[in-house]
Amino acid sequence: MKKLLLISMVCFLLVITSACGNGNGAFQDKKTITIGMNNYTENIAYTYVWKHILEDRGYKVRTVFLEKAGVWVGTANDDIDISFAPWLPTTDAPFYKKYKDQVNIEDPWLKNARLGFAVPAYMKDVNTTEDLAKVASDVDNKVIGIDPGSSINGLAEQALKDYNLKSYTLVKSSEAAMLSELRKAYDAKKPIVVTMWNPHWAFADFDIKYLKDPKNSFGDPDNIYTMTSKEFKKTNPQVIKWMNNAQMNDKLISPLLSQVEKSSNPEEAAQEWVKKHKKLVDSWTKD
Repeated sequence: MKKLLLISMVCFLLVITSACGNGNGAFQDKKTITIGMNNYTENIAYTYVWKHILEDRGYKVRTVFLEKAGVWVGTANDDIDISFAPWLPTTDAPFYKKYKDQVNIEDPWLKNARLGFAVPAYMKDVNTTEDLAKVASDVDNKVIGIDPGSSINGLAEQALKDYNLKSYTLVKSSEAAMLSELRKAYDAKKPIVVTMWNPHWAFADFDIKYLKDPKNSFGDPDNIYTMTSKEFKKTNPQVIKWMNNAQMNDKLISPLLSQVEKSSNPEEAAQEWVKKHKKLVDSWTKD
């Protein structure tokens, strides 16, 4: 009887402890939060920022690397709780159209994110997308893109059609491979065309420029949003409130991206950023 009573008291205390949380607002549940991330520097950096913010407030956080399509599918299926990957209204429009009723799009965490074709500034006679026609042979009729299935690749292919650049091929690789090609060409002062977006640390490391897009093939600048699963929105309103409080801008994110890119441990680099910006982070998570 005493043993049964003791077991009951222990179970009761465990339930109470689980329900009460840690006093920092993380009282809804104690499950692991799964954040879906893709392999782009701005997404890696911001995901790790929030990983540390949430862990500091008593949550367990698991990060999962996926391609952009996988992030949307996983969130729609409640396998992913949060992602900071959606670029809207243009870049991820196909995904939004398909999954908009199965996910929640919260507030943007960064506004006026742009993408397009970019070239080194030393290509002085190439300033608009139409100008690519006259340098096709100089760049081996190639535009260096990123991951197959990425939204920017689809827009780049459409741009090549819109501007009748039939001789060009979009090389589908990865962000890392694209940047490697850019660095090799840049160091040798050779012409190159790449797909690019901002925020991106490349604008700090290379003197590159966007090509004007008078036909607006890449669309107007996007905002980058927080996306959550339907289930997560029901069970974690406090976390969503914190994330909707958060706003980044070029001044804040540029040094973060540079630190993450140059670090051998991107997660530690993001953690250092969180420590350095404690006052800002605390304002995001104020109850």
